[in-house]
Amino acid sequence: MRNLIVKMFKAILLMLLILIISVVGFYLYLQSFYSKPTKIDDRGRLYYIDYTGDYYSKFVTGPFGKLKPVINTGCSAFYTANMDGGFDTARNYDLAHLDKDGNTTGLNVIVKCTPKGKYRSIGIADFAMFSYLKLDYTEASFDDKKFSDVLLALAPYICVDGINEKGVVCTIHVLDLKEGETSVNQNDPGKDSVIITELLRLILDNCASVDEAVDLANNKNLINTFDADFHMFVTDANGKSAVLEWRYNKLEVTYTDIITNFYVNSDDAEDCYIDGKFKETYVPPVANKKGYRFGYGHGYERFKTLMSGMETFESDGKTVMDMNDMMNLLEDVSQEYTGELTSLTQYSVIYHNSEPSMDICVYPDYTKMYNFNPN
Repeated sequence: MRNLIVKMFKAILLMLLILIISVVGFYLYLQSFYSKPTKIDDRGRLYYIDYTGDYYSKFVTGPFGKLKPVINTGCSAFYTANMDGGFDTARNYDLAHLDKDGNTTGLNVIVKCTPKGKYRSIGIADFAMFSYLKLDYTEASFDDKKFSDVLLALAPYICVDGINEKGVVCTIHVLDLKEGETSVNQNDPGKDSVIITELLRLILDNCASVDEAVDLANNKNLINTFDADFHMFVTDANGKSAVLEWRYNKLEVTYTDIITNFYVNSDDAEDCYIDGKFKETYVPPVANKKGYRFGYGHGYERFKTLMSGMETFESDGKTVMDMNDMMNLLEDVSQEYTGELTSLTQYSVIYHNSEPSMDICVYPDYTKMYNFNPN
């Protein structure tokens, strides 16, 4: 009997040893996919990693499929011609990262991806999205011990904006759902299901134009996370910009040059009625220079600021701005913390579609600009 107990004990120890070796081996294997995070700014709100591993591997897609950590964000973006005859996409990313003492934090990571057989890209991932796992990542930085860096293996799939080597830019923006509506949940037969950040990754990896991005989106089922809805701004180096929206489970494409946080494809003026009367804050419907009517909701004031700012630089039906003009306009629509989740600008970035590359400032410091490219 004693020999049997000893054998069982040894077997259990062996199993535990194998499990520990497997976990450690898996951890070390994932760590080989990316470089150690490098802090870019003095405050530790922006980092950089070089991702060289195969993020299409089941070792990455499997864990991501279980987590799918995409939460609500604010954000503003616009597209314009530049002084060199090319095109740029300017973007603010707004999401409150605050610790318990009210200090602003950030876990924004610039991710350079070089997938085999696909386009190189550089994007920005927000690791505060993992806060819903109760890991307090809104309070963490990569310089303390709170963050499990094995989650860096998921970085390519939680980028909220980015540019590829062909000059295609994607940015993600939250949408406010109207009462009675539900978040997107497409289920067309024969199509793979993806969430919004997965779609962004697929576009950056595979598309060289807005038209190709639209075709790709049409061949996927978009599903929601946490009952949140988003739309996507896609621009290219050929002078085309579009907003992709999935209202009532149908993809709608609007070719426009400004986006914030409400549907651009439909007129939501009815949102301004209360008991059949207009709200005191009612603003008449606005049409942009391409003739599209824009609705109401979260980000409308920022939208008006962007539109009037761009019109200042319009000549012969074309908006042309230099770097300072673009960054100043982003600063004009930046947000301080107001208590809302989607307030507090994390960074302002200008993606140069025609180069391609990015220049980024960490809010609220617009005196320092950092440059990166996907090559």
